[in-house]
Amino acid sequence: MAILPIAAACGANHQANQTAETPAEQLAARLDTLSAKGLTAFGHDDDPVYGHSWVGDTGRSDVMETAGDYPAVMNWDLGGIEKKDAANLDSVDFGRIRAEVIAQDARGGINAFSWHSVNPVDGGDSWQCSDTMIVSRIINDKEINGRFREQVRRAARFIGSLTDAGGSRIPVVFRPWHEHTGNWFWWGSDQCSADDYRALWRLTREVMDQEGIDNVVWAYSPDRVKDYDEYMERYPGDEYVDIMGADVYHWGGESSLDVYRNAAAATLGAATRAARERGKTVAFTETGLEGVTMPRWWTEVLLPIVSEYPVAYVVVWRNAHDKPGHFFAPWRGHDSEDDFRKFHADGRTVFAKEMNKIR
Repeated sequence: MAILPIAAACGANHQANQTAETPAEQLAARLDTLSAKGLTAFGHDDDPVYGHSWVGDTGRSDVMETAGDYPAVMNWDLGGIEKKDAANLDSVDFGRIRAEVIAQDARGGINAFSWHSVNPVDGGDSWQCSDTMIVSRIINDKEINGRFREQVRRAARFIGSLTDAGGSRIPVVFRPWHEHTGNWFWWGSDQCSADDYRALWRLTREVMDQEGIDNVVWAYSPDRVKDYDEYMERYPGDEYVDIMGADVYHWGGESSLDVYRNAAAATLGAATRAARERGKTVAFTETGLEGVTMPRWWTEVLLPIVSEYPVAYVVVWRNAHDKPGHFFAPWRGHDSEDDFRKFHADGRTVFAKEMNKIR
């Protein structure tokens, strides 16, 4: 497919709504509409497949059980698809993911995918950081390059196979090689050169295109950066990216609130500038306060941030069922439940029930 220039509130026009043809273009137009209206769609990782104290149930969601609505965006992870595993790295069966993607699309919501992939050199997981030659070998070693291409093909075929009841492909956001400004993944800034990172991204896109994938909107998502130059240092190019994202977590709770606000401002500020210059969409692709230790975090911390920038959506991370303190959305009875309901009711946020109005 030809890369689509997303019409964004940051500077492009809104003709995409009338001219969208591919599933990716249709999703791009919806994201554009959110930004243009000053709205932010709320998202949650793995929302309907497990929660704070449950796993595997159907028809459940910590977000739905607190706010009365599903998230507008659901993020899933492809980690494991490259190995032909039946379930992903969080033990969620890919068949279940497929079913939930279809259900989320049917209710008008948006689906997004990250990919914590093993490396094709020795099969080590995403957090194998000691080997600083993995990306270089993917680019320059014919055998490793071939293995990597096969990994991407498996991811592409899964994404391409996601179809609705009418047989049409379901559009998704795809966010590969994320948080590359950090050093905790094998594609991180200490693990590969800027040139090799860009080549990794372009190679991923090349294989996806060869597979005829036309239902992907591509998100670039550095971890926190100090300025625009750092944000753009490894940018693969306008023809390869649709969404200028930012992954910035609130670590440390209330004592680190200013650190979080400053990091979000620097990173989202850079993303917004880049989007304006290039006609792209802005998104807060990952964030959250682990354990939500501030009862009014939703309305006093997150809402002001997403209101300041034209972010089409914001995604908080998962609610682990097997790690009591590892959750990023409230659950029934949590201290921030009432504040989250206020966040849900605010006219600037969008959840699943309202998404059918966003076309």
